[in-house]
Formats: sequence, structure tokens, C-alpha cells
Amino acid sequence: MSTTPRTRWVPLAALTVATTLLAALLGVPGARPAAAAAGTTFEAEAVTVVLAGGATRSSCAGCSGGAKVGDLSDRATVTVPDVVAPAAGRYEVTVHYLSGDDSRTLRIAAGDEPPVDVRVPSTGGWDRVGTSTVALDLAAGENTLVLTSRPGGYGPDLDRLTVEGVTAVDHRIVDPDAADPVPVDPTPADRGRVATVRSGDVVISYSQAGGTADVRWRGGRGAQVRGLYSAVRLGEELVSTKQYDGRCRLQGLVATCAAPGRPTLRQVFEPDGERGFSIRLEVTDAGRPVATSMMVPVATDQPGSVSLGAQGDPRMVLVPFDNDHWVRYEAPAVSDVTPARRSFEVSTVFDPRSGRGLVVGSLDRDTWKSGVVADGNDDGGLDRLQAAAGLTDWSYDYGDGMNRHQFNREGKPHGTVSGRTVASPRMYLGLFEDWRTGMETFGRLAGEAADARSWDGGTPFGFNSWGGLGARGGDPATMEATSRFLAEELPGFRSSSSEAGPYVGIDSYWDKMLRPEYAFEDPRTSWQHLEEYVATVRSRGQEPALYFQPFANFYAEGLDSPVAATALCEGCPDQTFREMALKVDGVPVSIDGAWALDPTNPGVQNRARIALTKFRELGVRYVKLDFLTHGYVEADSWYDPQVQTGQQAFAQGMDLVRGYLGEDTFVDLAISPVFAATWAHARRISCDVHGALNNWHPEDPDRYQKSTEYLLNSLSYGWWLDQVYAYNDGDHIQFGNYEYDDQANAYLLDDPYPSIWPEGQNRARVTSAVITGVYLVSEDLTPTGHPTIRARARELLQNPAVNRLAEHGDSFAPVDPGPDAFTAADTFWSRHGSTTYLAAFNYGSSPRPVSLDLERLGLDGDRYLLSELWTGRTGTVRDRLSASVPAEDVRLFAITPAG
Repeated sequence: MSTTPRTRWVPLAALTVATTLLAALLGVPGARPAAAAAGTTFEAEAVTVVLAGGATRSSCAGCSGGAKVGDLSDRATVTVPDVVAPAAGRYEVTVHYLSGDDSRTLRIAAGDEPPVDVRVPSTGGWDRVGTSTVALDLAAGENTLVLTSRPGGYGPDLDRLTVEGVTAVDHRIVDPDAADPVPVDPTPADRGRVATVRSGDVVISYSQAGGTADVRWRGGRGAQVRGLYSAVRLGEELVSTKQYDGRCRLQGLVATCAAPGRPTLRQVFEPDGERGFSIRLEVTDAGRPVATSMMVPVATDQPGSVSLGAQGDPRMVLVPFDNDHWVRYEAPAVSDVTPARRSFEVSTVFDPRSGRGLVVGSLDRDTWKSGVVADGNDDGGLDRLQAAAGLTDWSYDYGDGMNRHQFNREGKPHGTVSGRTVASPRMYLGLFEDWRTGMETFGRLAGEAADARSWDGGTPFGFNSWGGLGARGGDPATMEATSRFLAEELPGFRSSSSEAGPYVGIDSYWDKMLRPEYAFEDPRTSWQHLEEYVATVRSRGQEPALYFQPFANFYAEGLDSPVAATALCEGCPDQTFREMALKVDGVPVSIDGAWALDPTNPGVQNRARIALTKFRELGVRYVKLDFLTHGYVEADSWYDPQVQTGQQAFAQGMDLVRGYLGEDTFVDLAISPVFAATWAHARRISCDVHGALNNWHPEDPDRYQKSTEYLLNSLSYGWWLDQVYAYNDGDHIQFGNYEYDDQANAYLLDDPYPSIWPEGQNRARVTSAVITGVYLVSEDLTPTGHPTIRARARELLQNPAVNRLAEHGDSFAPVDPGPDAFTAADTFWSRHGSTTYLAAFNYGSSPRPVSLDLERLGLDGDRYLLSELWTGRTGTVRDRLSASVPAEDVRLFAITPAG
């Protein structure tokens, strides 16, 4: 079968190409009003349009795309590509423009044709749109229009062009096989002679005739994986170990499949000595170069080929690609799983009733991104399971459930990896009596493979400016007042196990403290206010923290503007964001409104070097890095020609970032790929979390899922990431209900919306952070902040028993999974020494009874002391814990042996 992705072209959203009727009446004398006109529209500010010579993008409320292009002089040009004419001929071009006077002339040239001057009357103001139409000769096929002004003059501002009778090049690449992205090999497999590998509880029976393996586990009671093979996509062909007609040989832990005229496949088995093993697939071709964009070390595709040997209703965890845009983990029933659904990097198929689970996932992240697909059956097993290197979220359909508002991070297929030998990552496969143990085991192995960073400085407690202040965090007086409140009124909010006091962190807009603002690249810039901020917090026994985005920039209008400190050589001009951006089909990549920058570009690297080494010089030893997925995605190419994949580019950039920050700086990742522990101590387990217990938003709560329950969805199925990272991060705590104005300043909503969430919801939010890991708050704690919020902070952030628990920094595991594919679990637990902790949440509007057999927590029938950490109530318990959780609240129990 063909395994090369077939492509078709669809419109790029940023291009805004559409056939529409555009009508507006301006009533401005001398200018033709924007009237009804049918045609293909090209927005002047579109990402495909190249500005040069000083032309600039800016916002425009009255313009069709909310922006315009201005500063059009005889030195400036606006180049509009991708105008596709069906035949050579003359075509009407309607210019939608803005002008405050009658002296403007626009010069337009199509390809090599002589330019045409168009005198444009005033529209009555620089915020009012009018039109002027000109006929241009276009060649058959693709044309480029270049707009400027006549010599010595200035042109109007440009909203858009409408060209009759043409189409536009569509730049977005779509996978027609997205519903079944990993190919299978239907070749029948002979059983033939079998060689056996035994290690720990794993028994692998390898058929040397068929190139397949059957895997079972001692004590597995029927759990097995049958017909396991490996495959690689080479050009149009899928080559698998099933195709070698008895020419596969297992020697030790390496199976080699070789035949004349065929590439050689090697499966390298690596048992962990207990409940699992990994497979790495290698491909060579008699010394000739090999190139592939997909390798499938783990594949089985026969009916019933995967069985847990359990009689429950198994579910499969789908791990998200990253933690952006309030994406959720999913845990659908196996019977609802098809190859159209994807889990990224790792997954588990588990039986909630017995707890048994099969874990499969990628351990290595030097070259490949990986994913897992499966096809479930109604008997609780799988008819297909594939762990594939080269599987991303490109063209992935996130479905119509609670992830329906997601967008594809990737805009093209995984990069092609080439060499004389190409190897996949190690794909792990293990069966466990408790799926939670399995995921924690996988996490430890992945952390070891990444040489994950450790931290002995204690669990971070502290403040982050973003949630409660927004851009106001860049105001020196605001941060001084915040530091003072933390020191004087929250002395109990700090870790007793850490020499460092609470961190006082400025998030995005830290560079507002610079003079001039934001100009960190300029060696003449004054850092005085930041130096004073560091000195102030240090004088109060606190620690400073700052923020940076190494591979993203939100200056949308500045795509074609020079960026300071990015020149590629001495005397060379500074680069633009267009030049430094990653590109798909030649178009700069924008994710969440920010340009995705090439981590291997020297200009991108130098900007990071300037900021991060200055942070270190200031004495900052806690840095939050954000929007890292921007540097992780696939692209047409990278500045470094040796880089073949987004993973390789990301690793190169992050290696430099780690070096700039130094080994003693605590690094906390916000929006980022799931696995990046080589470079960081902590990672946000979810997207942004605000203060509501359940999803709330004045307009679209299903899109902006900023709730405690949303965070706990990530904890329910991602708690085990604290085995990969030193800490998970549950985002900063908020008691108030904040929005942001057009300058990104946070403010409390008021009637008819809640301003401050009820105390029970505040308590639940604090608890959710405590049982996740890093312990941060973000509120307006200044004298102008709401007094109720300040009072809640004093009360809820200084509970000694809760804060002692927070010092452990471990993530709690779910007692049971959530009740459906998307909803979070409501009860979590952890053990430290002889004390077992239990956090029981109530998302509902009436009291929730809790009744739990202590044996579920590994406790025997002895008598235990029971303490609820928020209320201080104590008692005893034996065999079963019974309690009630108030509506929209939480109870946090400590259970210790009575003897």
C-alpha cells in the first residue's frame, strides 16, 4: 500500500482568501465608497504579504481583517504573492485603502508588467475605508503584485485587494489519511521456528519464520500481545519484519531480518528485568543512505491481538501533544477507540475494575516525536496497537467532545530522518497489575533516558504576577507592594525545608521595567528598575524570578521589521521575524498569535543569550520559560542544515538556553511539549488555571477551561510526570475572577459576574496546587487590591499542616479514574513515610459522601488517626473512611497509624 502522505491544499486562515460580497457606505465626497464587489480577497497584512523599505502593519478597527498596512513611501513596498490567474489577460483589481488627504498615489505592478499609477481620493480619515479599481495584465498561473508610491510621494494605507476572476495559492497541507495515519502490513505471518527471551516476568516468543513475536507475562492470567512486528516507511513502501520469508534471526536480544535486494531491519530488545521491555528498530541498506519519516517499532493488527486478561471495561488514556489551549487528557472506553484517535508519546490501556494496565510509549527524544494509535473491540481488547515514531498532531481531528476547540500545532508531516543507519526511539511495552504503577515506572524510565534534571533546593513556594496583575507586573511600585505584603502579611507562606524564601516572580511584561521599555537587546538599555526589584525582594528574604519566551514572539505587526541583535554577521543587517520564523510551505508559522521562531537561528539564540545571561547577572535563579511548542514544531527547513526534525531543532535551542541560565537556576516550563525534562526541573501539567472550581467564562466556558477541575483532569492522567520532572506545576492560585484589558492588565470582573470565588472553591484551588507540586499564588495583593482577596490569602496560604504537605512537592495519584472520557477524578492520594494523604473534591452543588475502603490505599485493618487539614478536625478510622465533602469544596485528610 502507499504510505507516503497524499496532500491536498486548503486555504490558510491567515491569508483570509474567500469569495464574498463586501458592502459599506462611507459617504465621503470624492472617494468611491466600499461597494459590493465579488472576487478573491488578499488582506494587505496577511502573513504571506511581504513588507519592505519601512512599510508597517498596524491595527485598524474599520478594516476587514482588523489590521492595515501603512507608511507606504517610494522606498517602501508591499508584495502580494499567490495571485493565480486561469489565463493571461486583463483583470480588475479593487484596492481597499484609507487616506486622510487627496494627494496620494498608489503604484501597482504585476510581475514584469509596467507599473500603473492610481490616484486615490481622500476617504475622509485614516480610519475610513474606500475603494479604487484598476485593470492589470496578469500572466497565466501565479502572479505577484507589488504596491508602492510614486517617486517623492506617499501612498495610502492598505486594507486589502480584491481581484476578479482569480484564485489564490492555498498553503495549508492536509493529510488525507488523518483518520488512519499509521499504515499496517497485511502480510500473513508464519509461526515457524520460535526463539524465546525471558526476563523478569516477561516472556517473548519470537517467530524467526514470520518476523513476529508473542508476548506474555508470568502471572498475567491471559494478558498477552500477539503477532507483534516492526515496520518502517521507505518512500512509497512499508517494509516490515513480516516480509522476509523466514530470514529473521534472533541472536541474544537482537532480531535481524535480511534478504537480497531488501533493506536490513534490526529489532533491538531491551528488557527492564521486571514487567516490561523496549524495542528499538534500526534500518540499513547495504551502506546506501536511508530516509524515512515514520518508523513503527511496535505494531500488531490482528483481531484480539492485545488482551489485558481482565473482565472489566477497559479504557485508553490519550495524552495530549502539549498543554496549550486548555487541552484535556482523554480516557475513552476501549470500544470507542479507533486509529483516528491519537495519544502522543505514551499511552496506557487499563481496566478500572482490576487496575491492570498495559503501558506503551517512547523513551527517547533526541530525534523523533512519537504517538500511539489503537483499534478497540467490544470484548475489552485491541485488534490493533501501534507505537509510531513520526506521528504528531498534524491534521489530527480532536473530535466533538471537550477538546473540540483544539487546533493543530503541527502544519506539516514529521521531518524525514536520513542516514546510513536510521534508528527509532526505544518503544516501551509493559504490563502491570496497577496501571498507575505502570505509568510511574514509564515516567522513571523516560526521566532516566532524558537525564532529567534534579533539584535539592526544596519545593518552590511563591508569587507569579500574571494571573492577578497581568501587564501590571512590569510596574516597579506594584511589585514592591506585592513583595511587602508577602513579607509582612504572609510570613507563613514559605517552605521550611528551603533556604530560599518565597519566590516573587514577574511574568510576561517583565521588560516593561526596562528603559526604554521592552528593549532588552539594546546594550544601552537601563536595567535599573529590575536591579532594584532584585535588591528589594532579596532584602526581605525572598527570591526573584523572571520569565522568557525563547522561541516565540507576539509582535504580530512586526513580521517584516528588523529585530535588534539578530544580525548574522558583523555589518550585516538585523533579521526580521519573517527571516527567523519557522515556515510551512514557505509561510511563517503563527501559533496562538505568536511567530514560531527557529531555535537554530543565530539571531533567535542571541536574543535568548542576552536576556538569560542578564537574568543570571542580576542574581535571578528561577526562570519560567513559555510557549516552547513554537520551537518544537516541524518546518520546511531550519537555519542549521544538519537538523532534520523539530525535535532536533528544539533540543539544540534548549541546550543553549540551559547553558545561558546555568545549572543552579530552577527552570519551570509553562506551555510546552510533554517531555522536556533534559532542560527543566518543572513543567506546568496543564494550561492556565484561574480560580473557578468548574469551567466558567462569561462567553465560552467550554473553550476557556480555566478551572480547578480542568487542572485535576491533567493530574488524573498526568500525575506520573513527576517521575519525569523534579516537580509538576499546577499553575498559580487565584481567588478572584480576572479578565484582561486591551493592554493586558488584569482586573476583577464585577456584576453580573462573580468577582471573587466562594471560599470553598478557593480552598479547592489551593489544594489542587498543593497536591500537584510547585506552590504559587497570583493575585493583586497590593493596597489597591480587593480586601477580601488579601484576607483569603492570609487564611488559606498559611495553614501550617497544608504547607508542610506542600513541601513534599509530590503529585497525588487518582484513587479511581474520572467517570467519563474527559471529567477529572475527584479523589487523589499520596504517601509520605507512614502518613497517607487523601484529597477528596466535590465539583457538585450538594454535599458529596465519601466512603473508601482503606485497603484501596494499601492500608491494613489496623486503627488509624484521621486528621482533616483544613478544618483541624480529628478522629480515628478502621477499615473504611467515611466522610462528607461540602458542595464545591474539598477535604484533605492525613491518615497515620494509631499505634
